[in-house]
Amino acid sequence: MPDLYANANLLDILNDLRSRELAVVMQYMRQHYTVTGPDGMLHADTFKSVAITEMKHAEALAERIEFLGGNATTKPEAFASHFSSLKEMAKADFSSESDAVMRYKSAVRIAAAQDDTTTRKMLEGILADEEDHLKTFTDMLGGDVMGGELLDSRLSEEPGQGE
Repeated sequence: MPDLYANANLLDILNDLRSRELAVVMQYMRQHYTVTGPDGMLHADTFKSVAITEMKHAEALAERIEFLGGNATTKPEAFASHFSSLKEMAKADFSSESDAVMRYKSAVRIAAAQDDTTTRKMLEGILADEEDHLKTFTDMLGGDVMGGELLDSRLSEEPGQGE
């Protein structure tokens, strides 16, 4: 996996992660209150619970950014908001969480390389949650994650490609 953050400033990385967290908070909360049908109703609380966890991630990232002397972004990245089925929702969420896991792994390496133990530990905690969310959406899809595309195609490239 290429290290997308290799040349980025740690504050920029944290703000990128925060922007993504803000987006999935809105995406998952929208899913929570728009999901329909018997199967959808079984998962509505899951969307809400994951959104709340993501909100806590966004808060932790903002606090760390501010502590490090940066300005935490309040702008979410673009996010999916219209789905025709529970399966579409779960596939989009699987993609979001796959992307997050890869980005957090990269960010952990950067924080470690910069000898920022506090940021590294915070990122590792968030990474554990993201991996749990990935399992949640994999389970929601019954393990059928085909079609759950990575949000950033650069994450699927082998090191040295696309450079």
